Amino acid sequence: MRLILALLCLAAASVASAVPRLQVPADLTTPVPKATRLDGLTPFSIVEIETIRRGPGDDVSAVATASFVADRHGVVDTARDAPVTGGYSGVDPIGLFWSAHARPATISDPAADEVVVTVRAGDRVLARKMASARPNAATMVLSTDTPFPGAVWARPISPGRHPVLIVLGGSEGGSSTARNLAPLFAARGYATLGLPYYNPGYDPSDKTPGLPTSFTEIPVDRLVAVREWVAHQPAADVDRLGIWGASKGAEFALIAASRYSWIKAVVAIVPTDVVWEGWGRAGPATASFAFGGQPLAFEPYAGMGPELAKAAKGEQMDLRRVHVEGRAANPDRLAAARIPIEQFRGALLVAGGGRDTIWPSLEMATAIAQTRAAASEATTLLVYPDAGHALGGPGSTPTEILTGLGGFPAAIAKARADVWRQTFEVLDGALFP
Repeated sequence: MRLILALLCLAAASVASAVPRLQVPADLTTPVPKATRLDGLTPFSIVEIETIRRGPGDDVSAVATASFVADRHGVVDTARDAPVTGGYSGVDPIGLFWSAHARPATISDPAADEVVVTVRAGDRVLARKMASARPNAATMVLSTDTPFPGAVWARPISPGRHPVLIVLGGSEGGSSTARNLAPLFAARGYATLGLPYYNPGYDPSDKTPGLPTSFTEIPVDRLVAVREWVAHQPAADVDRLGIWGASKGAEFALIAASRYSWIKAVVAIVPTDVVWEGWGRAGPATASFAFGGQPLAFEPYAGMGPELAKAAKGEQMDLRRVHVEGRAANPDRLAAARIPIEQFRGALLVAGGGRDTIWPSLEMATAIAQTRAAASEATTLLVYPDAGHALGGPGSTPTEILTGLGGFPAAIAKARADVWRQTFEVLDGALFP
């Protein structure tokens, strides 16, 4: 460490006369974001690169720093170079972004969805440029004028009819997933409906009136009305329709895919292979989801009530235990509760994390792939032993806020980046002509 610090000091003078050219990712949400690159440095000099972004709230920013040694041509390229010091190790093109740590925001920090990248030699700023944590809004049209509470309709601005994607979030409920993810898929060419279906009321700023307030008997066949509405949108080609779902949204998506032949592709992030019990409503236990006005057969939990009571008191829940022990205690319920996903003839991607603290998504994703393989149906199976439940979305998201759902920061980031890239490989292959 002393040697590195000495090199930093010695290198500062030689870098002072350099005028480097800085290249940063224009859009950190693309399936494969470009690396950060510096040209024009003094050969073998050491520079520090800092990234700052606002969020997750207005009063918080995320900051990452790492130091790199220029090569003999005066180049630093994060697609090739590992930092000598910093918040991540090894070569990672977007490590400067996911390794950021939270600190109180200051007035000079960037606005939401912007990331400031600064290059320094000692106290001297050599270069500064802005990256974006959101796609270009000018490439799409966004609307909340739909018949569905809290939904976001996002379509490319380019002419023609586009493949359709329905986005289903998890038990976080509200409209946050719809608002955050629908534009990301629209930027990749999809006419996207971000569809909330549950309003738990966790976040007072994200209430969606008109949605169920208990996660019980959510009607899967609501998608028929959704498809009918989308079919009347001029930009949408409803014959090329897929679903992206995470967690309980993956459960929703897989149930639907096993019943509707008009679904051509599904991406199920941290999925389940069975229908689970619902929660939040007094009376006899019932299923999370329903079809045709009837609750589906379900696998019971083991002790969900006490865990929800912990949450009400601000204590940590053990939801993985609820699922694992519930399944072990009710083997006679598994066959009826299992989602018959082998009936789905479309393209399917499933992704699970081995350190998932919500439910055993790695094991359940593997079970889905095995079931389909036995029926000669192909599945893209992605499993990450050291990642957790937060596998949906770009790999550039700071992982510090995601570790509460299980996994190690670097493993989460690498898993998310891989899942995000392969998501578009599967969807594009199935839905684009």
